[in-house]
Amino acid sequence: MTPAAAALLAGALWLGCLTPGPWPLAVAAIGLLLAARAVTVVRRRVIVAAVALALLGAGLAGARVELADRAQLAVVAGRGGVVEVDATAVSEPRATPTGAWQILRVTAVDGRPVRERAAVTLPGLDGAPSLGAAVRFTTTARPLERDGFEGYLRRLHAVAALDPVEQPATTRRPGPLWRATNTVRENLRASARGGLDAGLAPVLTGLVTGDVRGQDPTQAQALRDAGLVHLVVVSGRHVGLLLAGVLGLGALCGLGVRPRRWVALGVLGWFVLLVRWQPSVLRAALMATVVLGARLVGRRADTRHALAVVVVVLLLADPFLAGQLGFALSVAATAGVLIAAPWFADRLRGPRTLRLLTAACLGAQLAVAPLLLRMDGGAPLAAVPANLIAVPAAAVAQTLGIVAAVAAQLSVGAGAVVARLAGPPVAVIVWSAETFAAGPRLTPALLASPVAALLAAVVVARRRAPRLAVVALVVAVAVAGLPRALPPAAVTGLSVTALDVGQGDAILVEAPGSSGVARLLVDGGPEPDLALRSLLQRRIRRLDAVAVSHPDADHTNGLPAILDQLDVGALLVSPLPLSASVAASAHEVEAVARRRGVPVLRISAGQAFTLGAQPVEVLSPPVEPTLGGGTNANSLVLRVGGTAGALLAGDAEEIAQARLLRRPERLRAAILKVPHHGGNTNAAGFFDAVGARVAVVSVGADNTYGHPHPDVLADLAGGAAEVHRTDLQGTVTVTADDAARAGPLRASAHVRQRHARLHSADVATARVPVHRRRGAAAAARRRRSRGGAACRGAAGAGGPARLRAGGGGAARPAHRIAVRRSPRDRAARGRAAARRRRGAPDRRT
Repeated sequence: MTPAAAALLAGALWLGCLTPGPWPLAVAAIGLLLAARAVTVVRRRVIVAAVALALLGAGLAGARVELADRAQLAVVAGRGGVVEVDATAVSEPRATPTGAWQILRVTAVDGRPVRERAAVTLPGLDGAPSLGAAVRFTTTARPLERDGFEGYLRRLHAVAALDPVEQPATTRRPGPLWRATNTVRENLRASARGGLDAGLAPVLTGLVTGDVRGQDPTQAQALRDAGLVHLVVVSGRHVGLLLAGVLGLGALCGLGVRPRRWVALGVLGWFVLLVRWQPSVLRAALMATVVLGARLVGRRADTRHALAVVVVVLLLADPFLAGQLGFALSVAATAGVLIAAPWFADRLRGPRTLRLLTAACLGAQLAVAPLLLRMDGGAPLAAVPANLIAVPAAAVAQTLGIVAAVAAQLSVGAGAVVARLAGPPVAVIVWSAETFAAGPRLTPALLASPVAALLAAVVVARRRAPRLAVVALVVAVAVAGLPRALPPAAVTGLSVTALDVGQGDAILVEAPGSSGVARLLVDGGPEPDLALRSLLQRRIRRLDAVAVSHPDADHTNGLPAILDQLDVGALLVSPLPLSASVAASAHEVEAVARRRGVPVLRISAGQAFTLGAQPVEVLSPPVEPTLGGGTNANSLVLRVGGTAGALLAGDAEEIAQARLLRRPERLRAAILKVPHHGGNTNAAGFFDAVGARVAVVSVGADNTYGHPHPDVLADLAGGAAEVHRTDLQGTVTVTADDAARAGPLRASAHVRQRHARLHSADVATARVPVHRRRGAAAAARRRRSRGGAACRGAAGAGGPARLRAGGGGAARPAHRIAVRRSPRDRAARGRAAARRRRGAPDRRT
């Protein structure tokens, strides 16, 4: 059979697995396969076999879906209630911005034996059961959606999602084999942490075992954006290096050819258990087994045929693999290396090693590009140079990492010494990721743009009309670079944009002023750099201020990259200090701000500042911690532009909203950013008090929280508000003009109320206009005037704060945030000054 025919059969089976049908199709397919043996014409036989495999894949996938829908846990999830389950962990726990998840094989439900898989949600990695450990716990169950992340969990054979009401209790430790693999991984992690800093250690363990626990989210995103994530996902490169080492070591020990291959197969099986049999590992290990097995029986295996055989075997064993992106990327990259790389290698010039490496990178990237184009952000065009730098470094680092893993089993200290030697090549990998992560990306829109047409003209005309090709290339470069050189889109009035960042918030507020357009970003979403990419796509490289509504991961994970990559005038945070229990990214936000010299201002209810020509009032939280310790209760609530502007409610819930309703007239706004992603956590009358014409819900598609809640949508619709949702519409932009066209601001009984006595925190008023200078001179002046303290100008700490940020160009003023004290604060400051003149001690100290 030719490689093309083998690929056709594998592709037909794959297509069938992606389109589940009724299970009797599998029976019909088997009969058709038997009938294909009677076809004498080879080409027709292949076509009949391909049709049969497509039907077989559809039947097998449909049977799996039907079994999952009839599972006991699926029935429990449909009717609701609490059950006690006994289960065994069959996957490593995976961290998410809101906790962790893990796949369990459930063996009993309320004492009744079953054999089903479920996804359990956990507060974090701490306390998650080890792989192979048996646990018992009481839990609720809910059905899994068929799309999005929960669709991915279904493809891992989970039939329901479990939300424990108590911490799972371990009833049996992992078996000896699992304990041995866990020990190897833990010893390597300990050695890596002992020999390398926190940023490099997870990369080294990922290179060896695929274990990237503890990796910085920003670094992980940089690896993905630069096309280097395959280095820390165990795949064919790891398997090839392992087998080369085992076969070479066997030769040095004097083993014969056949014994060496048998030993290699045994080590390969152990390695699959050690690195946790991810789809790419299964593909590579099975392909290596086919090649070694062919050599053991005296035959030479064609790797292209081996790839097709492996795909067929794996899909027959697990049809759901067809829908897993990791499996598709692994197969596509391997096919690109086997098929396209030789063609590139024959046409490139230069040293043979460099030609082969470049050809392999080009072939792999070309093969996976169609898959990456379907993902958000597209395919990275800088992946080839990034891999040319990182792959050789990864080979060195992985070799040293394997030696460190062996040494760590004898002594963690000895392993740390070897791990330290791997530090420089690991640093090269990280540098390559960070350098090329922000490179251009190939998107479907770019393929349909004039740039693609001009580049195609270059390829076509490069021999027959070289001058025309040069002109086309110059024009293509100019057209591609022009958007980056252009300023951001013009803004003529107050504009509020809810960036589509999934289940989280990233709200961009733009307002024109006398010095140009001023921009405020409230929160950065749950992904490390999704909000940053959205801003760069809008050609926004400067923000007058960034506000953190509250320190939850779905609001802060994207902010460190923004503060690190953009010119930010000030960081605005709530007055409460950060506790150890809040998201790690919240601490990182303030750390990055101080490192970059961005002033950190703590703002609270009663203060105000201007954004361009628009006033911004801080309505919550109060400076005193009177709303409890919850992060949502103490979320920042900002009103921009008065009653004709926008109310940004963060994640404020009932207790905070009840306080705001003391003065409902201050809530009036034409545009409402619906609090807490549309969760049903609102005080009675809150939406009525706001009276918004347009409501924007920043929410993730297929989220597990049920946001936005139907009651919330009904309340908004009942008030005649025009509702926009990021889960349905993507990024949403609403201007003050849009809100005006939506209808008149609604009257409200709450707004007509007046309170004779007000809380002191509601009376205080501080004005915040930002004075920002650009350029190195401004940065130096800030350091001289402030002595390097980033928070000395914090609102509430005394005196006007002039916020400056370094940037390109000559130093010149831009927007102003001038802080003015409330009358009560000014009176207190006057009394303190008088006491100092009399020599009396200051009571504030």
